[in-house]
Amino acid sequence: MSSQISTQSAAAADRDLTFVVIERHRELSAHYDAALSVSAKLDGPEFHAAEEISSQRNHALAEHANVLIRSTPTTIAGVIALTRYVGSLREWELPDDDAWYRVFLGGLADAIDGIAMAQRLAGDGD
Repeated sequence: MSSQISTQSAAAADRDLTFVVIERHRELSAHYDAALSVSAKLDGPEFHAAEEISSQRNHALAEHANVLIRSTPTTIAGVIALTRYVGSLREWELPDDDAWYRVFLGGLADAIDGIAMAQRLAGDGD
């Protein structure tokens, strides 16, 4: 029975788009960090060109940070992964809004509630 639950959990995690959102945020963070590293080594016109690229990558990261904190996991594995990931982020990887955590925590609560409801309904069908 536990192998059946384990297999079901793995299959559910494969369908949870939260993992895709987290991976995309990791990629955008790495791209922005790399652009900053390059611009820090330059002067003059090269610096300004690199700084423009950094700015564009920062904008993409900020846009996706808003997607990240509004993600609604559909599995417990997704809730855990999202919580751990957001908890590990540096300040510059998070939204600029100081109240982002309210949106994030509300979304997590809604996700957990939805998962619990689905589990209750699935249990009622047995």
